[in-house]
Amino acid sequence: MPTVTPLCCGSLSLDKSVLVSTRPGERVTIPSTVYLIEAEETVLVDTGFGDLDLMDERHPEFDCHREDGQTLAGALGRAGCEPADVDTVVFTHLHWDHCYNLDPLTHAEMYVQRLELEYAIAPYPMHADGFDAKSLGMEPPWLRHDLTPIEGETTVCEGVTAFPTPGHTVGHQSVAVETDAGTVVAAGDAIETFENLRGTDEKPFLRGLAVNDFDWWESAHEIAARADRVLPGHEWAILDADPPA
Repeated sequence: MPTVTPLCCGSLSLDKSVLVSTRPGERVTIPSTVYLIEAEETVLVDTGFGDLDLMDERHPEFDCHREDGQTLAGALGRAGCEPADVDTVVFTHLHWDHCYNLDPLTHAEMYVQRLELEYAIAPYPMHADGFDAKSLGMEPPWLRHDLTPIEGETTVCEGVTAFPTPGHTVGHQSVAVETDAGTVVAAGDAIETFENLRGTDEKPFLRGLAVNDFDWWESAHEIAARADRVLPGHEWAILDADPPA
């Protein structure tokens, strides 16, 4: 059966309200998470943020940080895998902190929802910074690679399914993996932390950052219905790592 291993590829800092909309004014440090799925193919979900100097130039307000061994190659190596071993990359979405470090993935086919790719190419100005858009004089890393657009629910390989979870972005997707322990959903930023799932009976989900609140809510329900276990996109509790001191 397939297995899923969350890997820590660094950290970044932001206001808590980006993760949980009810908690403004508290600055927190969150992990940059990628998910290694070992099935009939070796699948990587997301690839983290880029070189620290470039991130400091493009996104200084996020204070991106990496401990020793938290590069993508280093994180994969600790899990017994090399970048060239990766057969498939599935991007949950194309925000800058999820889609760098592509050059070493020399044998990987890369999948993204068509809606996400179309929007990321030319986002509205209010979202351009999140995609390192060309309109701001930047070049997103995926622009130099061949991405394969998919539409709707898609089987990646046996036991691994990508499915749309829009809301955080217009074309966000998550990945369901059938494991010995049940269905594990690598949620990406559809569910950023476990706190998004700790609501009340009247309001079971606490929204994170979303371009569409209605879609976000429906996606949270979809993930909760599918998953025996949810792996959020920025949650220390799922990782063998601690926040930097």
